[in-house]
Amino acid sequence: MVITLSGVTGSGKSFLKKKIQEKLSLNNQIIYTTRPIRKGEKEGIDKFFVTEQEFDKLEKNKKIMLTFQFLGYRYGYATEQIKSNKDSVIELHYTIIYQLKKETDNVFSIYIVPNDLNIAKQNLKDRKLEKKQENLRLQEIEEQAKEFEKNKKLQKQFDYILRNNYDEQSIEELINIIKERVLKK
Repeated sequence: MVITLSGVTGSGKSFLKKKIQEKLSLNNQIIYTTRPIRKGEKEGIDKFFVTEQEFDKLEKNKKIMLTFQFLGYRYGYATEQIKSNKDSVIELHYTIIYQLKKETDNVFSIYIVPNDLNIAKQNLKDRKLEKKQENLRLQEIEEQAKEFEKNKKLQKQFDYILRNNYDEQSIEELINIIKERVLKK
């Protein structure tokens, strides 16, 4: 089963993904991207950082799927991992959920809603991106939050919506939902 985590920038996807992996020993699915590596990220652990030419080759050879662009960079998921029957967790851009669910029914999708958007915005600011990128991402947080709140069709694509308080209780709620609904523990 592929467990997907979606939500606005700063909603806690990466943090929660790491907690899920630690507590439930799930495989990590790593996205390919053409964006530059950020301080603190690790090649092959956080993402696979590739050139435009490498991305084109991966796409042509069907090694990646569910490709999309976000803020000028390209992203794609490893076909082998998406199609695998192994339990794994992946961060998924919310706009790809429709496409993913057409490709496979082996998905449990979770949307993370920050109870306080100001925390999500601060999390983004803590990344210390260049000002132009930061402003684009802050705008994206507002737009995506509004889109998700009003779009009932989009909400229905997700199997569970986690209201994240950025605390241990939110982590435990997420772990328990995955145990109960996915892993049947």
